[in-house]
Amino acid sequence: MSAIPRVFSLSAAFAAALNGTMVMPLIVLALSRIPGIDEATATAIAAAELAGIAIYGLFAARLVKRSRPLVTLFGLFAMIGGEAASQYLDGIPPLIAARLLAGLGEGALFSLVSAEVACEANAERIWGQINLVGGVAMGLLLYGLSLLPVTTDRGHIFQWLAVMGIVMAPLVMMIRAGQNATVIAAPRKLARSHMGLIWLVIVLVYGFQAGQWAVSGYMGALDHMSNERVGLFLALSSILGFAGALVPSLTRNPAHRLRFVLQGFTVMALSGVAFFNWQHDQAYLWGQVGVNVGFYMVTPFVIGLLTESDRDGSLVLRTLVIALIGAAVGTALAGELFADAGPRTFSMVCVVILAAGMLAAWLVFRRLREEKKNEASDNHEREISA
Repeated sequence: MSAIPRVFSLSAAFAAALNGTMVMPLIVLALSRIPGIDEATATAIAAAELAGIAIYGLFAARLVKRSRPLVTLFGLFAMIGGEAASQYLDGIPPLIAARLLAGLGEGALFSLVSAEVACEANAERIWGQINLVGGVAMGLLLYGLSLLPVTTDRGHIFQWLAVMGIVMAPLVMMIRAGQNATVIAAPRKLARSHMGLIWLVIVLVYGFQAGQWAVSGYMGALDHMSNERVGLFLALSSILGFAGALVPSLTRNPAHRLRFVLQGFTVMALSGVAFFNWQHDQAYLWGQVGVNVGFYMVTPFVIGLLTESDRDGSLVLRTLVIALIGAAVGTALAGELFADAGPRTFSMVCVVILAAGMLAAWLVFRRLREEKKNEASDNHEREISA
């Protein structure tokens, strides 16, 4: 398969796997409109989807190497079936089961992506391309769902999520083993200290992103914006923010990785400060755009480091679980901090979190670059002595 169809097939699986998490606030809102379910219960039901992804990542990450067709079919049927069931089922236990099933399917679909790009050289490029194409698809879905008329019941959000899975299915079925032509023959195993730093970056970045997203509605209220305008701006910022993935997707020199990662962190920090301190419609929109641009500049480079040392895709899939944990912690802590401290102090806390992430990224990228230089020097000396 040529490069472009490969990117589109992987992006389809990526979008189908993560569309539920992308529109999670809308899912919670839809569930809360079902009679007998309040917002807290709706949040718990929606969390079952994340639990499904985590369960698959922890216990079935390597299954794709043994039976890719089975994983593909299970992922599609579970994801589509879970969304369809969520549209029509009532009662808390059945809805929890439906969201759990959707999450298991999404975990399986993501494993197809991580397994296909495993051990790929310059992996930030393919992850940047996947984030760009798949991200725009998810952003357009979020934008379309935000335009749906407000109803007193759950509406049609789950129906549209199922339809997206059906539309993406033919592209997902095109994923075949062995499409990766740039596999690293002998991938280097990352030291535990490097793994720890990379996972710390993941937790901090996803925690920040989820936390600021969780309180974005409160900021809209402070800016005297309507809920419809807030939803529209968040959807637009999601679509435009995926432009940040252009940077890793076009990067050809690994020596530039650290510079772009640090720039991404800087963009996130400055945009976050503007978003939380300038109460104006334009600051709201472009602050969110900047946060998303920086996020999608940083994450493909960081995930790329793991991918180059990941023999079967299971390491990246487990890292997704860690990212979800970071996002859950960020979401849980953000609301109370924002309410108690206010937007200005909240933005300073965000800057500290991003500064810690930047330091961890600087350490791991610098250490890996030095190790690579030392290896090249040792190989050169061996060649001379031979």
